[in-house]
Amino acid sequence: MALTVVGVVLAVLPFRLVARLAGRVEASVQACPPPTVDATAAAVGRSVEAAARRLPWRPACLEQALAASLMLRRRGVPSHLCIGVATGDRRDFRAHAWVTAAGGTVCGGAAAAGMTPIAAFRPQGK
Repeated sequence: MALTVVGVVLAVLPFRLVARLAGRVEASVQACPPPTVDATAAAVGRSVEAAARRLPWRPACLEQALAASLMLRRRGVPSHLCIGVATGDRRDFRAHAWVTAAGGTVCGGAAAAGMTPIAAFRPQGK
């Protein structure tokens, strides 16, 4: 359900409001770590990935990252939603979003390899 809600929010609201919902921008951004070993965070990641496979549309990485971030916030698990970019040449620009919690990646980590992190958001409150 979180993926569906996030998809609607991204379609309806301007990104500046979505960014505000994502949380406070962090001053420092680190590269994508290995998968988390925290049981709750890992379960959230598996749930988001499983739901994404079963939906009739393919949720983008930002939708999945926002859904995971919201689910972690509801469970009281601190997290960061990270956005990174990769460029091969002037015509090849790619962006990706992933979530980290408990020292590891919750979702989107595999596709984050080679990405340069440019922003991280920390959700506010519960």
